[in-house]
Amino acid sequence: MELSVLIPAHNPRQDSLRRVFDALRGQSVGPRRWELLVVDNASDVPLRGWLDLSWHPHATIVREGQLGVTLARARGFRETTGEVIVVVDDDNVLDGDYLEQVLKVGGMYPHLGSWSGAVRPEFEAGSFHLDGELSHLLTLRDVRKDVWSNDPAHNASTPWGAGLCLRRAVARAYLAELSRNPSRTQLDLKGSRLLYGGDTDIAFAGCRAGFGKGVFACLRLTHLISAERCSLSHLCKVSRGRGYSEVLHHFLDSGLVSASEPVGIRRVWDYARLVLRPRWQRSVALAHLSGQRQATREMAARAAP
Repeated sequence: MELSVLIPAHNPRQDSLRRVFDALRGQSVGPRRWELLVVDNASDVPLRGWLDLSWHPHATIVREGQLGVTLARARGFRETTGEVIVVVDDDNVLDGDYLEQVLKVGGMYPHLGSWSGAVRPEFEAGSFHLDGELSHLLTLRDVRKDVWSNDPAHNASTPWGAGLCLRRAVARAYLAELSRNPSRTQLDLKGSRLLYGGDTDIAFAGCRAGFGKGVFACLRLTHLISAERCSLSHLCKVSRGRGYSEVLHHFLDSGLVSASEPVGIRRVWDYARLVLRPRWQRSVALAHLSGQRQATREMAARAAP
C-alpha cells in the first residue's frame, strides 16, 4: 500500500464520524491504493457493532483496550503497512484531494519524515466563535506558505495531529522511543484527561532519526467543533492541559525541570497586562500558567533524589 489512513476513536459522535468517512470515500485517490484502519480506543459502545466499512476494500477495525490517544496511534502504527501513514481524528473532514497531495508532498520532499497542513473550523450551531488569539486552543491553523525544517524548536514547521502524515521509518523510530520510555504515553488525550504533545513528539522523533518536518498549504481539512468545546470552562481546561504538557514534554526530552521566572519588574509587568485583558483571554492565560506551575512542582518531585 502507498498509504495507510489511521483513525483513532474513543466514543466518537456518530454524525461527525459519518462525515469523516464521507470525505474519505470521496478522495481523488481511489481506495484500492490505500488501506483504512480504525482503532477503537476503549469506546463504551464498541465501534465494530455499528460502524460499516464495507465500502472500502482494505478496511479493518481493531480495538485497543488501554485508553489514550498515544496508545491508539501506536497500535495503528504497528497494524498498518503503508509507507506513509495519515492520522485522521474522528472529527477531521479531509478535502477531496488530501490523500493525493500527501503523496505529492512525500514524493517531492523525501527528506521530510512528518508533515501536515491547514485546519479550518466548522462550528456547531450555537457555538461561540472565538477570536484569532484563542483559536489555537481548538487546533485551528491558517497556512499561507509552505515551510519545513529539521529543528524541533522551529514551531512554524511542526505538524499537528489533525491530518498528520508520517513515513514508516518515523513510526518505527517513535515506537522504539515509546518502548524505551513509556512515560511518553502521557503526552496526549486520555479520555477526559486533556494533555497534549503526542503529535509533536512524533515529529521530534523523526528529527532525531534524521528527517525534517513541514507544514503545507495544499493540505486542507475541516475540524468539526462542537458547542461544548467553545465554552470558557472547556477552553480553560484545554489551556491548563497545554501548560502542563509543555513542562512535561521538556522534562521527558531533557530530564530537566523548567525553572520558574523570578519575581521582578518584567514579571510584575506581565501580570499587570494580563489583568487588563478581556475576561476570556485572562481566564485562559491564567489557566495556562496554573498548568505550568502544577507540572513544574510534579516534575521537580519526580526528579528529586
